Amino acid sequence: MISEIRSFGNGVETVGVACMWLAVTLRAPIAVRSSEQRPLWLAVLGASAAVTLHLPWVNDLIYQVTGPTHLTALVRNLFGVLTSAAVLDFVFLAARGRHTFPLYGLAGLVMTALTWLDVHAEPHLTHTIPPVGDPVPSMTYWGVLIIVNLSTNVVCAIACWWYSRASQVLALRFGLRLFGLGAVFAGSYWLLSATYIGVRCPWILSILPLLLGCYAFARASAICVPLATAAAVVLRRMRILWQLRPLWRDLVDAVPNVRLAQSRQRDLSLLPRAALDFRLYRTVIEIRDATLALRAYIPQAVLDNVRAHLELENSSPAEVGPRVTACWLRIARHAKAGGAPPLPGDLAVPVLGGADLPSEIEFLRQAAIADTSPQIRELAARLGRPVAAH
Repeated sequence: MISEIRSFGNGVETVGVACMWLAVTLRAPIAVRSSEQRPLWLAVLGASAAVTLHLPWVNDLIYQVTGPTHLTALVRNLFGVLTSAAVLDFVFLAARGRHTFPLYGLAGLVMTALTWLDVHAEPHLTHTIPPVGDPVPSMTYWGVLIIVNLSTNVVCAIACWWYSRASQVLALRFGLRLFGLGAVFAGSYWLLSATYIGVRCPWILSILPLLLGCYAFARASAICVPLATAAAVVLRRMRILWQLRPLWRDLVDAVPNVRLAQSRQRDLSLLPRAALDFRLYRTVIEIRDATLALRAYIPQAVLDNVRAHLELENSSPAEVGPRVTACWLRIARHAKAGGAPPLPGDLAVPVLGGADLPSEIEFLRQAAIADTSPQIRELAARLGRPVAAH
């Protein structure tokens, strides 16, 4: 059972490390350009290197090149200390808006102490806690290493949880909690390592790779939160454009001159976020201009009649406006296509949503959905007959 758990943990650790490197690679272009993102990226980069050096097969490859050496374990532990400082710096930067540079000075002192303890220990080839006997290279080395890593991860977990509760930004709150979760897994790893020094139970060693794998997944997820947020925004823009497209197409077919230059449809899956935002803005403008033009083809009495019929439904007040708009636009389109002349005078157009662009987009999205409703189509056909006859 112990060997099976360890084998499973090694697999999880390997996949987790691969995810960390993938996340680091995906975030590299943004981190290079952004001074705010760089500390986070560097912290996860160092953590990726440190955890990678924990993998048995990676150590086997290194030993094939260099021969058995304790330097691999030393570099791994030094990376871990430096990464702890970088993670804490990121957490405090996200929470307080400024770097905590003394953390790197403290990390430098600890790294110097670990190197000194390793160099002046008895000759050794590995850093390990054997089933029997003193830890290698020394009890002091392992004591310093465990105390530093355990304390920094406890501070990181508490700080991430505390500041995430106060954050008003959903992505930052979620990212901090993922970082805090990673700190919990890392802290558990070092706590169990300290426990193993005292009790030497074999099952402790079997679950350490699993904890490192979970830590790697948490760190990779945390660094990818901005990417996931951006992807969610892009998918939402694409979904809205797809929902608006039938209404937009019918309106620009009815009033072709509202179509802006170079606004032909393109494959939306190939558009970056900025282009999607611009396309959505143009779509809303074209729908709005077509609405203004079509208002001249529906008498006020018919418009009032549409509203009266739809207000009698059991729909919520927020649904009435979009349904009314979808209905009278369908009546006006049919009237114009049937050759009805535009009405004279300055006709008031019902409000298309709220006072800002997001609320107007949501209003038009609901109107586009309502336009596909068989009930709205039947009502428009019935109430639009007098207009068409006229």
